[in-house]
Amino acid sequence: MMAEREGRGRSMPDVIIATFLELMRTRNPNSITFRDIAAAAGISHMAPYRHFRSKQELLNRIGDVGFGMLAQALEDAAARHARDPRLQILAACRCYYRFAVDNPSYAQVMFGTDRELWDKAEPLPALDRTRAILLRIIYHCQLSGDLPGGLDEKEVLGLLWAHVHGFTLLAANRVLTEREIGPPEAFLEKGVRLILAGLEAAPRK
Repeated sequence: MMAEREGRGRSMPDVIIATFLELMRTRNPNSITFRDIAAAAGISHMAPYRHFRSKQELLNRIGDVGFGMLAQALEDAAARHARDPRLQILAACRCYYRFAVDNPSYAQVMFGTDRELWDKAEPLPALDRTRAILLRIIYHCQLSGDLPGGLDEKEVLGLLWAHVHGFTLLAANRVLTEREIGPPEAFLEKGVRLILAGLEAAPRK
């Protein structure tokens, strides 16, 4: 089975990750064991242990892969508005929402909606890359004058991230629905614009 899977262009670690993410569609990730993954993938029950020393290592890999995907999507979104940093911020926020909607299993692992998954999580290089991209976008927005230069980039990122992530969770759990707020991305963008306007109008310390 391993040779058959790899012959189709996927390595065994990729098969294990894809199977785990597929099982997450209908099961709590805490309840999924390596034996469950092996049975669903049609591989030896020992195969997952040959590639991941523990389930936490598997989760770390999934989180890092997911943040790598998000980082690249953010880079692409920013590149489409290379001459307009303010539009880069709006595009990055929409990109974050779309990523979570299109990749719900990755998002659940990445953002730790179940804290037990992250009790022993290791630092993820791709998460640092994601933060760096977002901070760079905010910095360029300050350089262009679209945001006041005296603001702390990390504080601005925290405000925007809290809004986008909070909205994304509420929408994913159908606490906020399109019937109540209209098109989700338009609602999200309205909130981002209000935050930016408030930052522009706030008195400097």
